[in-house]
Amino acid sequence: MNFRKYLTPILHVLAWVVVYFLPDLLFEAPTGPVFLVKRNLHFALILFFFYLNYFVLVPRLLLHKKQLLFSAAVLFALVFSYYTNDFVMQNVRKEYAKEAVESHKPTGQNASKYLEKRRERHRHAENAGTAVVVLMGFFISTIARETREWYVQEKERKEMEKQKLISELSFLKSQVNPHFLFNSLNGIYALAIKKSDKTPDAVLQLSELMRHMLYESEKEEVTLEKEVAYLRNYIQLQRLRMPSEAQINFDVEGDIRERMIAPMLFIPFVENGFKHGAGTAGTRIQIKLKVKDSVLTFDMINSISDATSKDASSGIGLANVRKRLQLLYGKNHYLDYKKSNGNFVVHLQINLPA
Repeated sequence: MNFRKYLTPILHVLAWVVVYFLPDLLFEAPTGPVFLVKRNLHFALILFFFYLNYFVLVPRLLLHKKQLLFSAAVLFALVFSYYTNDFVMQNVRKEYAKEAVESHKPTGQNASKYLEKRRERHRHAENAGTAVVVLMGFFISTIARETREWYVQEKERKEMEKQKLISELSFLKSQVNPHFLFNSLNGIYALAIKKSDKTPDAVLQLSELMRHMLYESEKEEVTLEKEVAYLRNYIQLQRLRMPSEAQINFDVEGDIRERMIAPMLFIPFVENGFKHGAGTAGTRIQIKLKVKDSVLTFDMINSISDATSKDASSGIGLANVRKRLQLLYGKNHYLDYKKSNGNFVVHLQINLPA
């Protein structure tokens, strides 16, 4: 049973029960049939106009900027309440009103006029009180409905922002895969041109990477352990086309088994390093990933070859990952990359959920 489905009607019923018995809670209310009729009449009027305003007047007039019609409807309701109370109560409590007034009957020749004026004042005061009660109902129902509309619109706005974020992230993620595949195929093509014995191993390594991309990269988060394994596979693929003298190190510190991370965040930096710093005996790529106290740091430094030094920090890969990090982690991350002394240096820090 979905209790939340019935929560709002239950709260409404409880609220109206409190409203009905409010006179008994605040003071010692009068007894007798006349007071009972008055209480029920007030309750019926406020109940009717509360929901008329809540379901009809506010959504169809006020929220559509038809303030003049809304004001006219409220004024009509007040006038209707005033004269309805006047008609009902004058017919129900004739004897009661007569006794109540005559118990304070003055003496003298102006007694009749005084009695009539007193009755008239009592009558107008009672009718005006009814109109005020109805007006309070309008006020409360207007606030309640506008609050509900604001809540619904805010929820829809957040949902639209969420869907926009998901679409943007999906678009950015879709750019990662072709970019990665293009670079990997270029590397395998280079091996094939050289008729290298490493080509079959490179194709097999690529298939493992593609399996990860197909089944893991579509998830919102993956374990850091899987992402690290993916990076190791990619590095191993790139090693196949590297000179044996190249210095390539990937160090991992800390517990990565239970930590979750958005997929494909680190690969653009690693790709960039191999693209712009690999291919010569002097190639040096140092990668270090560390997790400590819910803080993940990713540091990478790679040499830049003379042929690619001008665009070592260009391309869609790095701009893509910067945008993704901003959308996913906002203020919970810090990213800096730059060229320094013939090297390209990356420092990324992410505050992971505890």
